[in-house]
Amino acid sequence: MFTAVQCARIEYDWEISNIQVKMDGKHDRLAVAVNGEIPMPLAKAQLGDTLVLNLRNSLEGEPTGLHSHGILNNGTNYYDGAGMVTECGVAPGSQMAYEIPLNQTGTYWVHGHHNSQYINGLRGPLIVTDPAGEPYDYDDDYVLTLEDWFPHASDVMIDPFSMPQSSASNSTFRKSPEEKYPIGVINGVSGDSAPDLPFAPNATYRVRLLNIGSTSMFRFAIDDHDMHVIEADGVSSEKRKVDHVVLGVAQRISVLVSARPEATRNSRYYFEIFTDVFPESPGYNPRLYSGAVSYTSESDVPAPKRPGSFDELTFDDLDLVPFDRQSILPPPDASHDVIVSASRSATDIMQAYINGVSFALPRVPSIFTALGYQGDGSISDASFGRRCNAKVLQHLDTVELFVANIDTVTHPMHLHGHFFQIIERGILGDPKGVRKSSQYPMRRDTVLVGPNSYVKLRFRADNPGVWLMHCHIERHMELGLSMMFVSAPDVMRQTIQVPEALKDQCRQIGVTI
Repeated sequence: MFTAVQCARIEYDWEISNIQVKMDGKHDRLAVAVNGEIPMPLAKAQLGDTLVLNLRNSLEGEPTGLHSHGILNNGTNYYDGAGMVTECGVAPGSQMAYEIPLNQTGTYWVHGHHNSQYINGLRGPLIVTDPAGEPYDYDDDYVLTLEDWFPHASDVMIDPFSMPQSSASNSTFRKSPEEKYPIGVINGVSGDSAPDLPFAPNATYRVRLLNIGSTSMFRFAIDDHDMHVIEADGVSSEKRKVDHVVLGVAQRISVLVSARPEATRNSRYYFEIFTDVFPESPGYNPRLYSGAVSYTSESDVPAPKRPGSFDELTFDDLDLVPFDRQSILPPPDASHDVIVSASRSATDIMQAYINGVSFALPRVPSIFTALGYQGDGSISDASFGRRCNAKVLQHLDTVELFVANIDTVTHPMHLHGHFFQIIERGILGDPKGVRKSSQYPMRRDTVLVGPNSYVKLRFRADNPGVWLMHCHIERHMELGLSMMFVSAPDVMRQTIQVPEALKDQCRQIGVTI
């Protein structure tokens, strides 16, 4: 059965500039905003539309750009927005349009991928719906963006991961915690002012949860209501009942929530910010927030009480099954280790590594390197420079990644341009702790890898382009926790032509291509 769909160009005019904000009511700090707003306005479109982001750079002295996180950009690798990987960026005082065909539905987000603009506020939600209908019925749709917001801008914020060892001790970090720890922010306001969620009796609500922060994880729960996961990172799943969910940096989850049959009493929802990057500190890490689930003005909202489920490890995305029941991919044609580590140099500078290489951006965007080779088969990993940490993939190969975290903190690993199947998890050196997926592994674009742990991921190299894989903790990426996959450079040369507008931005910035 064919359903006619009216496709459209959905345009947003966004000016990026610096503003001053006082998110926590105390610290007046510099931020990067879209049209003067933190976070950027909600972007919505439908399957088959073309999303057009008309971007004007009003920042002083630095390029900018936008990455639509989770959007595959198949055929439009040049609109992926990764600075000095797929673009030079939009020059100061200039403007450019990203024109992205939307061939997928789900919950995504848009953020900066240049310098530290994303950690300073350049981020916001993107929702793509299906005009022909969603897999599940619901009466209303709530979008909740969860962020960590630091008391100081990125150039002066305090981060124990990159601090000199002499001053990175727990006791030192806990002094004046309000100057160091982030607060939790929901839909652009402090978690202390969390908005109400109005519920009507017998209604069903889709609650889209997005962790668009830069460092911290979040737990989420609702008192006295059934909650079922139906989506993770844009991929619809079969219903799975949960008492709470956990979102690492960059992850998204949708839950269906069934309202009670009567409107006689109110309830609460809870979200808790936490991280193993910073030392634990009562009231700061973890830090609990709550908002009202409001049925009636005739009843009070119960006093907040931390959900007991937050102390239990009951949520695991390995348990999810995709709605389309896509089977596990066949044995891999290519396998790659992705060994995540960090260490201090002789001068006490922290660096992060994948496979022993601390990533550094090239002088010319790598997309031009991939497109510029002569097509004689000579292109290789080394063609991109050692510190770009590139792996060349053959078109349509099944690729398996063994992602091992030998660091002491959890890393949310994100792959651009692909959804990967999560096929196995375990503890390094402990064969008894291995957990395997079902025949139908869940697909995501961002996966949490705990300390001394590993995951096995599998994907098909069906999207020709240059695609980053990196830790989505912004500071860790800046310290080198990135690599690149160059998928099918021979097919890239046949199918991808970088628009002149992007090349012109390179020339304005002073990059010779």
